[in-house]
Amino acid sequence: MSLSHYQEDFLGIDRFFQEAVPHDETDLNAASTVEVEMYEHECMYPTFAEIARQSGYPEIGAMFDAIAREEGEHAALVRQLYQDLEVTDTPQTQEAKRLVAQIRGQMEVVAKDPRGLRRALETALEVESIESEKTYPAFAALARRQGKEEVARVFEEIVRSETRHAMWVRRALESLPAHV
Repeated sequence: MSLSHYQEDFLGIDRFFQEAVPHDETDLNAASTVEVEMYEHECMYPTFAEIARQSGYPEIGAMFDAIAREEGEHAALVRQLYQDLEVTDTPQTQEAKRLVAQIRGQMEVVAKDPRGLRRALETALEVESIESEKTYPAFAALARRQGKEEVARVFEEIVRSETRHAMWVRRALESLPAHV
């Protein structure tokens, strides 16, 4: 069975996070954190929340809203440490935003497809797992090695939050009926 167009878009979002490579400079990782967390806050999770609501799962929509809110808080935490930080979207983030916009443009189809919400949850679990197990632990360790203890503590706080998000998403995914 071939993938529908929107399923390919979800795979592209997965690749965006799977292929992300940390910088060897804490300040660049801080800029990347703000960029990605704002993408999740403003773009990805609000779209996933809408998929959930239109699929008849308002409680999962509320979970995605809560995750989106906390992703914005992560960006704010890093911005407090780097008030003059310049953040611009990389080509990869621009592509991820384009993919989410395509999913949003097919919202009716995605929400009616029993696999649509499941795919949003699978993508969210992939994202939160990568961030909590790989990305932010590496950022925290590097910051500590570079003598930036306050930055390391913020990254560790983000790890705890992303770990909690992964747990929420895993539970939501497990609660879906088999046909969804």
